[in-house]
Amino acid sequence: MDFFTVKQFKMRKLDLCLSSEGSEVILATSSDEKHPPENIIDGNPETFWTTTGMFPQEFIIFFHKHVKIERLVIQSYFVRTLRIEKSTSKEPVDFEQWIEKDLIHTEGQLQNEEFVARDGYATYLRFVIISAFDHFASVHSISADGTVISDFA
Repeated sequence: MDFFTVKQFKMRKLDLCLSSEGSEVILATSSDEKHPPENIIDGNPETFWTTTGMFPQEFIIFFHKHVKIERLVIQSYFVRTLRIEKSTSKEPVDFEQWIEKDLIHTEGQLQNEEFVARDGYATYLRFVIISAFDHFASVHSISADGTVISDFA
């Protein structure tokens, strides 16, 4: 394999949030044993994470590498206001606000929110559900299209 082939392989676009790609949910403010936070990144459309009452609620995804996110898709239910923060630190600190949006309530179906990412460099993403349309909300999946920039040195 020549250098060009190796470089092209490394720069392929991935769903960076999948646990099968090495991502991990390292913190969640609530956990139901039937609907744990790991369900957000398991790639299974039938599973989800659910909040347990009061807001705000949050979870943090760790990529275990430096990534560039180009497009982010969130499938959720009953989420009213969502803030996404990112960090490029080696530890889950120094988050900066990246995206904040009021979502539309979709009765009886999942909210499917897509963001085209600008300046999407991250090692961690923190998702903060500021408010919801009900006492509970659920996140079914987070998908992040992008590329791995580098592994941790």
